[in-house]
Amino acid sequence: MRQSAAQGFVALTVKYDHMLMWSEQFATGSPLVDTQHRMLIDKINQLEKLLSGPPPSKAACDELLNFLGSYVTMHFKFEEQCMERAKCTVHQRNKQAHAAFMGLFEKFKSRYQVEGPKLELLKSLQTTASDWIKSHILSVDIQLKTCLSS
Repeated sequence: MRQSAAQGFVALTVKYDHMLMWSEQFATGSPLVDTQHRMLIDKINQLEKLLSGPPPSKAACDELLNFLGSYVTMHFKFEEQCMERAKCTVHQRNKQAHAAFMGLFEKFKSRYQVEGPKLELLKSLQTTASDWIKSHILSVDIQLKTCLSS
């Protein structure tokens, strides 16, 4: 946080540190899956940027969250089909992880409908989504590379 005593008040700037950067360590061997992962990372980072400025409007939050919800659903379905076609040994583990994440997202949406765009709630989603996608890609999704090359 940065403090400034200009004009007799204290200004606080909050910097979040969960920005994800795409790197080749995330590559799955499927250009389309990788493109979708880049889009998800971009949108999760967009949420972080939204939270680092003035309080975001409900409309801006609604738009981003609706996009994330529908894009994640589409991506999970596509990725699960890829793993199934490639006979990946982690296919079931992947489906279970996706279902667990969707459960978390549904709980978040329920809270969001009641509480609205509260900073703490949105930050919790951003942190959870950022940590989850990084961990999931690196532990599960990258195994698609081996399945596609065999």
